[in-house]
Amino acid sequence: MDDLKKQTTKDGSLSLYSSNYEECFHDTEGALKESINKYLLPAQLDRFSNSKKIVVLDVCMGLGYNTGSILEELLKRNHKIEWHGLEIDQRPLNIGLNEKTFQKLWSPKVLRFFDCLKKSERWIEGLNKGTIHWGDARQKISEIQDSLMFDLILLDPFSPQKCPELLSEQFISLLSSRLSLNGRLITYSSAASIRASLKKAGLKIYSIIPSTDKQNKWSLGTVAMKQQLEQQFISKNCQIKNLSDRELEHLNTRSSIPYRDPTGRGNSKEIILSREIEQSKSQLINTSSWRKKWNAAQ
Repeated sequence: MDDLKKQTTKDGSLSLYSSNYEECFHDTEGALKESINKYLLPAQLDRFSNSKKIVVLDVCMGLGYNTGSILEELLKRNHKIEWHGLEIDQRPLNIGLNEKTFQKLWSPKVLRFFDCLKKSERWIEGLNKGTIHWGDARQKISEIQDSLMFDLILLDPFSPQKCPELLSEQFISLLSSRLSLNGRLITYSSAASIRASLKKAGLKIYSIIPSTDKQNKWSLGTVAMKQQLEQQFISKNCQIKNLSDRELEHLNTRSSIPYRDPTGRGNSKEIILSREIEQSKSQLINTSSWRKKWNAAQ
């Protein structure tokens, strides 16, 4: 059984460490800070008119920081919201709601949202509604009506090396097909395999600009969408930019070979092994050569 250990991150917000995945849920700099920098700011919520209903899908909700940060803003602006969450493990949310430090981060409305999901899997407030679908996201997404298109998809599983099944070419293609015309799929991952899968699904991809205290990092993640981004939204308050030459070259290396899960039921070991075999036979540039070139250029 997966053991979850509580951790306090540098901004004082609660996070967890999974012994099963051997990964923390968040950056040590701060769970809340990470959600704001990697999900809330790149969503650029100002672009939504107040009259529009905003439909959100949170894949791997975990403790709920990504959704919580976005809901705080949408509720302040009186947006009409429809929310869906896909999450296999009920414990992170339960742990969070039992911790005073976690409770203090949220307004009463957002706390009530979390509480409703915990107690009844449903949230209704005025015209707003939400549903959490507990279980394997690959199967549970079918519980959401096909005609519903998402304005925001928050994709936040463990890293591709630990949870490739939710970052596979097939699952990314499925999520991409559920994106509204002006919608955005946002993920912390800047991995070439994920970006190549997003491109193959027909999406335009952009890089999330690191905050000033993260200048050693070349990207904080990826924003993908169906339409070309209008120039006014690029680099707006230093949030999103076009891919750099370095990032574009990364997409021509062996790292860009996707994780494949054709049955939608593969396990992580099978998916990783088949990708490693494919990489070993590939004629693409070795990723270490790309890395050496760009490290020397810095």
